[in-house]
Amino acid sequence: MYKTTEYNREFWNAARAKRRIPHTDVLESGRDTQNGSYRLPYESNKKFETLRQKENLFRRIGTVVSAPKGDYTIWAHDNEPETTWLTDKDPLFFENVETYDDYQLDGHTLGCATRISEDFAADAGFDVETQVTREFARSIGRAEEAACINGDGVNAPKGFLKDAMVGHYALGIDYSDVVDLFFAQDPEYRRNSVWIMNNETAYKLRTMTDGDGGYLWNHSDNTLLGKPVYISDYMPSETEGAGARPIAFGDFSYFWIVDRKPFAMRSLTEVMVPQQQVGYVGYETIDAKLIRPEAVCVMQMK
Repeated sequence: MYKTTEYNREFWNAARAKRRIPHTDVLESGRDTQNGSYRLPYESNKKFETLRQKENLFRRIGTVVSAPKGDYTIWAHDNEPETTWLTDKDPLFFENVETYDDYQLDGHTLGCATRISEDFAADAGFDVETQVTREFARSIGRAEEAACINGDGVNAPKGFLKDAMVGHYALGIDYSDVVDLFFAQDPEYRRNSVWIMNNETAYKLRTMTDGDGGYLWNHSDNTLLGKPVYISDYMPSETEGAGARPIAFGDFSYFWIVDRKPFAMRSLTEVMVPQQQVGYVGYETIDAKLIRPEAVCVMQMK
């Protein structure tokens, strides 16, 4: 039902009102009984997902999996497939495939609140859908990205910096440190590897030269040693001292984001009336994990 035009109309008409989204037969298919929220209409959710992906780097370079049935723990399985040329009909050649590695994935709920003025909400010419969807996607996407890097796994996903392999230790980042990290990566993963760092680190590397004045950074295509560079301000800086991990280099297809429950929202009621505003609360449930730690190498400061 949440894919129907009727659901879309009732949902956003209700969202304009200074009351909760009502419990109706039309909206029932999108209702979360645990928190009273309602799933976004189908087309609105597509807009939300597109905007959220722009805000969270790992939804673009990682692997996104949907497992929306319940809050229970699920297990991700990882193994190296076995491929061989067959000399004859041999249906049992796969018997020696290595054992699966199991990784526990839970459901962590992220909540977000936003508000608009009553005047805007009541104005039929004001696009409530676009405004609310954009604000939720921007805030949630950024919170996801921060957790995908630095999360501790307690009531939030575990960031990749917690599990990635240390490929190189450095006192300060110089030309040779970057080259050492590049070659510390296993060639198997280097093929599809990318760099992740914050803006401060990227600026330093962009201006770094070797003894002959040659730039480390390729200014024509913004690559570093032939590999793409992604900027996230949630990455630490080298100035944070010993233990900081300011540069990551790896194949992030092995970083999984698992969507456990789709985004849903509800209207706030009386709490916003004194401010002459209409409030909305949104929820999503996800988990994330680097399922193959050796696929990502980091530089760690001494």
